[in-house]
Amino acid sequence: MSSRIFTKWITCPSPRPRATLRLFCLPFAGGGASTYRLWAGSLPASIEVCPIQPPGREDRYAEPAFTSIAALSRALADELGPYLDTPFAIFGHSMGALVAFETARALRRAGAP
Repeated sequence: MSSRIFTKWITCPSPRPRATLRLFCLPFAGGGASTYRLWAGSLPASIEVCPIQPPGREDRYAEPAFTSIAALSRALADELGPYLDTPFAIFGHSMGALVAFETARALRRAGAP
């Protein structure tokens, strides 16, 4: 398990090297990773919270936002690949739930765990 994850897509503000579950969190439409900034303090130490920062949001505002959930999900699945070295779950709020579902489908098609 990696001890620190920080990419333009994935942030883990409170790394937990001994976590037994990595929780990737997708924001609502128009939201950003900061939506989940306080979650780590409310969850057990066994869960590493890794908010997702979509293009066009917060510190990625200068990047063009995706206009297709399918394209966003495929791109996110590619980004998550190296960080699936521990059991994981993908959570999404509102439209983020649809993106989470489609990302899980893309990961399964790619043969990810």
